[in-house]
Amino acid sequence: MKNHSLKDKVALVSGSSMGIGKAIAIELAQRGAKVVMNGREKDRLENSREELSSMGYDVKAFIADVRLPDQCAYLVDETIRGYGQLDILVNNAGISSRGSLEEMVTSNFIMLMETNFNGSAYLSKYALDHLKKTRGHVVFINSAGGFRGMPYNSAYTASKLAQAALVDALRIEWYDYGIHVGIAHVGFTVNDPEKKILDIDGSWIYLPQRTNVNLASPQSVAKSVCDMIGKRKKRITLTRLGVLANLIVRYFPILTEWIVWTNREKIKEEFTLIGGEKAYENTSPSIFPKED
Repeated sequence: MKNHSLKDKVALVSGSSMGIGKAIAIELAQRGAKVVMNGREKDRLENSREELSSMGYDVKAFIADVRLPDQCAYLVDETIRGYGQLDILVNNAGISSRGSLEEMVTSNFIMLMETNFNGSAYLSKYALDHLKKTRGHVVFINSAGGFRGMPYNSAYTASKLAQAALVDALRIEWYDYGIHVGIAHVGFTVNDPEKKILDIDGSWIYLPQRTNVNLASPQSVAKSVCDMIGKRKKRITLTRLGVLANLIVRYFPILTEWIVWTNREKIKEEFTLIGGEKAYENTSPSIFPKED
């Protein structure tokens, strides 16, 4: 039986043409929301929109690169033009990388910060006036990597820590507007076969499926995120490993440092330098409506 607790709410989900973002879009639609999907690759985004439409859901889709402020404004404007309101913003769009600071090209740091931090800040800024009217929700899909900086993953964890700091700030800034600000720290999750990350040389590689840890499903993540929205919870941490990491980092920081230090080689080999087939070379930031 479908849960219609979000019936007739309008939700904008960035980075929702695949993976967790797509699962969140589907879960929101199942609960009665009208959904605006977003991605940078036209064919994949259109295929995902058609999939949801075939299920009978009210959904629209727009190409936009959240790294660029004008495209974030465009995405919010199209949402209002199509549905007349905005109740829920899910800042899901994000990218990852691997490698040490020593080896990684500097463009990777720019790409990750512009996408994972700047993109969520831009969309939140342009959505604010509309969320004030609905006393709505803005939710950030973060990571267990947002608890502390990790070796051989410094660019990614730094961008997620910055996003977490943004959430802390907005929760206070927007309190008097009645807007719910939430953050979901997502642990290791089954990734889409087409998911790509940045290699140390700035090229894109396909992310292999992890086999050394228990993985959550995108659907279970989506359900938890939508439950958080319905209950207006401030934060959730997903997967047992994520919960454990959060507890240790928060209450035993010295122990955390020791664990990371003693396992630095394992982290390097098993969690970051994990191989991956080459997808295509890196390019400069897209100019709308150019595709990846």
